[in-house]
Amino acid sequence: MNIRFEKFTEKHIDEAVGLALAELTAERVHCPELPCHVFEGRLREILWWLSTQSFGKAAVCEGKLMGYLLFAGPWDGFFGDVKGVFSPLCGSAFSYEYENRGKLASMLFAEVAEEFAAEGIYSCALCRYAHDEETAKSFLLNGFGIRCMDAVQETERFALQNVAEEAVFEELSRERFCEVEHLQKGLHRHLLKAPVFFPLPDCGFEAWFSEWITRETMRIFAAKADGKVVGFISVDEEGENFVTEYDKMKNICGAYFMEEYRGTGIAQGLLSFVRDTLKAEGMTHLGVDCETMNPTALRFWTKSFVPYTYSFARRIDERAKGSLE
Repeated sequence: MNIRFEKFTEKHIDEAVGLALAELTAERVHCPELPCHVFEGRLREILWWLSTQSFGKAAVCEGKLMGYLLFAGPWDGFFGDVKGVFSPLCGSAFSYEYENRGKLASMLFAEVAEEFAAEGIYSCALCRYAHDEETAKSFLLNGFGIRCMDAVQETERFALQNVAEEAVFEELSRERFCEVEHLQKGLHRHLLKAPVFFPLPDCGFEAWFSEWITRETMRIFAAKADGKVVGFISVDEEGENFVTEYDKMKNICGAYFMEEYRGTGIAQGLLSFVRDTLKAEGMTHLGVDCETMNPTALRFWTKSFVPYTYSFARRIDERAKGSLE
């Protein structure tokens, strides 16, 4: 096939929605836990917004869209002290009619990335479906690494039991959110260590925590043992991709348990309590996002949740700018 690359514009959106829906359908085969919801309208909104951004290419063959790769941004301080761009879930898609989708993904990235260094953009990230191994391999070979994941489970299908008889589980009122400050501080210390190396907010922990507890849509569930709060799970209305916007889905956005209480069943017990609470409210799905670089979180969440996206990140060497000028 003779591929032509061109700037992605509004004229490509109809075909791009079709490619995005085809990839979502393919992921549902591997991850039937995903909600069976029609996301076409939301996909169209996201693609229209991305078409207004600076970086995006379409691959066209004989007048038909074969694939696209779109990035939003740039933003200062994106994964470091440099400018960066991000391609969200549905910000890229590659036709199953093309004989080598991995090659197509690589060619599209080469077309888009050619502009990055010239514009002083040295960090790029993108979100892709977890079971699309053909394109995942392509991005890994193009220097990307997996940074985080989204996972999901149906509230009816959780294999959970509350075996922590000594613990008390409850949802905290907004006035009591400050009771998990020591746990959030412990989580930040944990993320700073190897192998995660996840930095603290630039504003400092105290300022960040003061803002965090004011999130209007966030709920916090806590586990109490030996007269103190020893763990928490926070839940929000939406996560970091369009799937999490499903109205019968809630999303875990944070969790931490004191080390001396791990392996006691308290974490699983609190997750079971969260599941039961949300299920009673009519929620059919529960999602979670976590850094795959955090082995503690990865082991815990993948016991109960099925990954459906991975986010890939790449840092471009700043010395590349102007090296051949």
